[in-house]
Amino acid sequence: MDQGQLDANLKGIRQLLSHLHGEVTALESSYSQVLQVLRKLEGDAIHDDLSGLFRRKPFFEKWEELLAECGKLNENAGMLLIDIDHFKAINDTHGHQTGDEVIQRVAALVKQYESPRCFTGRYGGEEFAVAVKGTDAEILGLAEMLRRGVERLYGAVPGTDGKVQWKCTVSIGMSSTAKEGYDSERLVKAADEALYDAKRRGRNQVRSAA
Repeated sequence: MDQGQLDANLKGIRQLLSHLHGEVTALESSYSQVLQVLRKLEGDAIHDDLSGLFRRKPFFEKWEELLAECGKLNENAGMLLIDIDHFKAINDTHGHQTGDEVIQRVAALVKQYESPRCFTGRYGGEEFAVAVKGTDAEILGLAEMLRRGVERLYGAVPGTDGKVQWKCTVSIGMSSTAKEGYDSERLVKAADEALYDAKRRGRNQVRSAA
């Protein structure tokens, strides 16, 4: 093989390698884009669109894990169920756009308290759930901070030029493993009964399971 033919072969190999490099780069870029889409879809499946909090199913999956961990370590944990008071009246009076804003604002406030010891979810409709490690006093303290925080929320009703503003309050029911043990259904039922008691007693308050 003479030098000219060798140079031609080397040139062909370089062109092929350059082409292959371009194809690999394109594949890597496509793979990266696919991963981004999959991660977004996974996030959308885990988190509620409106509130940004955990959806009900992933929330309770984490709740079961938390209870199992606390049971092994003999640590206390609690459940808070939060309901926006008179939410139907907010929707009927100010419209669903305002209702959505109220849910988003309450959810944003609740989410501020997330930590390695606390996570939150949308229980359904205008209800939220908070799972937290801590003593009963700490859990009740958190509930009261949430109640007072929501009480300070307000916003302008769309289409009123800021002349009409919404405000809202929440009722909160609390249960804990100290009283109910580590049974998930029992804890949720106890928190729900405490929430009902808070609403029956006039709303805008925190009640713990009896």
